[in-house]
Amino acid sequence: MMREDYLDQVIRRGRELASLERAADSFASAGNGALRWIVAAAFGLLVALFPSVCAAHTLLQNI
Repeated sequence: MMREDYLDQVIRRGRELASLERAADSFASAGNGALRWIVAAAFGLLVALFPSVCAAHTLLQNI
């Protein structure tokens, strides 16, 4: 019984991943190269500046 539930969940997740892959393929084939670069740059800046923002917040709390 437990094994069947696990296998059902694996199959369900596999279907979800397949649908996400199809969506990603359709998005990538739409020619949105510039949009992807903009989003990647925004996330890159966010990741680069996040430690500075956290440090500044902690410093201001200690003052």
